[in-house]
Amino acid sequence: MSVLPTASQMIPDISLSEAKSVGMVTTEEANENAAELCRLQSDVALFTALQEQKNDILQTDTLCDKKTQTMVKAVGKGDVHFDKALGDTIREMTIGYPMEKMAPIIARYDREVAALIVGIAKKESDWGKHSPSDQSGADCFNYWGYKGAGSRGVAMGHGCFGSPEEAVVTVGDRLRKLVSLRQTSEPKNMVVWKCGSSCKGHSQESVKKWVADVSLYYQRIVAE
Repeated sequence: MSVLPTASQMIPDISLSEAKSVGMVTTEEANENAAELCRLQSDVALFTALQEQKNDILQTDTLCDKKTQTMVKAVGKGDVHFDKALGDTIREMTIGYPMEKMAPIIARYDREVAALIVGIAKKESDWGKHSPSDQSGADCFNYWGYKGAGSRGVAMGHGCFGSPEEAVVTVGDRLRKLVSLRQTSEPKNMVVWKCGSSCKGHSQESVKKWVADVSLYYQRIVAE
């Protein structure tokens, strides 16, 4: 994991329009000036990393009034791989569910990782129908039971993300790492997502059910 320069080392006077023109992907535009500055600082750091050819998962330090750090994936306009057929498949599967709007973002990942993203979300939240929200009732976009903090902190014991893209990128990159470490994407090898470091606190039946339910949708995507 690369650690980017702190906010004090970033270019201080880059405008939002300039940041977008260099092809950086930003999260949802904030309504408050402080939130916009926070996001802009992250964008500058990501652009710096891209110039240095650090096209991996990046951890950014900003001047945000937040105690948590947000995991963001640097993607330039020319680097985004979007599988239209995969996106259409995911959209057709999730139509009418909150997750439907995430289909184009999920389709940036290879088919096996995308299949895990979709399968786990179905099991954990019914594709967003049963997911955490913040104190105002706004959706946290956390459809996977992800417990790490998002850019909006933690709500109901789970991460609260600032946008659908932040949610998919955080979860998708974590799953991509797990696939790489295990050299397989089969759901039966991903029970760490359900159990954590050990499944001792979970019944064997619940673990088998988790694998079976995730596998059902995983197979529908990878078999396309």
